Amino acid sequence: MKKINIIGGITADIEGNPYGQLLMGESNPGKISLSYGGVGRNITENLARIGAEVGFVSVAGDDFIGRGVIRELSDLGVNVEHINLLAEENTAIYLSILNIVGEMELALCNMDVLEKVSKSIIDSSIESLRESKIIGIDTNLAEETLVYLIEKLDGIPLFLDPVSAAKAERIKNLIGKFHTVKPNRKEAEIITGLSIMNEDELRQAGKWFEEKGVKRIFITLSGGGVYYKEGYVEGVIKPGQVSIVSATGAGDAFSAAILDGFVKGMNVEETAKYGMAAASIAMESKTPVNPKICFEEVMRRMENE
Repeated sequence: MKKINIIGGITADIEGNPYGQLLMGESNPGKISLSYGGVGRNITENLARIGAEVGFVSVAGDDFIGRGVIRELSDLGVNVEHINLLAEENTAIYLSILNIVGEMELALCNMDVLEKVSKSIIDSSIESLRESKIIGIDTNLAEETLVYLIEKLDGIPLFLDPVSAAKAERIKNLIGKFHTVKPNRKEAEIITGLSIMNEDELRQAGKWFEEKGVKRIFITLSGGGVYYKEGYVEGVIKPGQVSIVSATGAGDAFSAAILDGFVKGMNVEETAKYGMAAASIAMESKTPVNPKICFEEVMRRMENE
């Protein structure tokens, strides 16, 4: 049995950085990097690296990227038996070309395979899922799959990462089915229909989620920290000093810590601090998951805040 299971997406992120001025219609010398990504996959890797018992339910193409993801996660101790490699599909890929100052000039993405997490795939993993202490879900899943999943897992605490403002639309009418939610400010505005510009409006949004049935709410505020709420306990934690290399994977590390904090029995304030400490480590790496993240380092930073 795995105490935490994650259901979500796998991607490969390919990024090109030219050495000089980007010339359209030409072959530009530069540096090309490839890393595994996807919100669900990133959360899973973070959990494994901080020592959690975790399994992952997902789909990828039966290609070198999909097989590589399985191998890497398995080596970290993740239960990968429910990652499905589909013969007729490519693993989801996000390809970006930057300009000389590091801004995105052009991008291409193929995320079609992420919609292939079907009812049959859920059914094939349901026995393992029902043994979970908590299940993390990202909104890369199709809306009908999300509805089916929620029905099948009734009674098990569910955690939601909305992934993006556009995909947050999928769960507006389902939000009360989740025990814990972690939107950023923009996602929270889309889900609630409220403007969130200050701490009073954060509290109004927290109350809205609570009235819908959500038990724990964490609204991340980018450089402003995080708002947290459970029952009558609520507050905002500001970030400390962080040497930021990339903020790309900070939210996924935060989500992983929220899930692990729940299993460890932390209260909502402790969980928020645990999440902020994990996010600070994530921001010190260019890759979506900092390979240096571990439980001991997260706890050290949490205690020193």
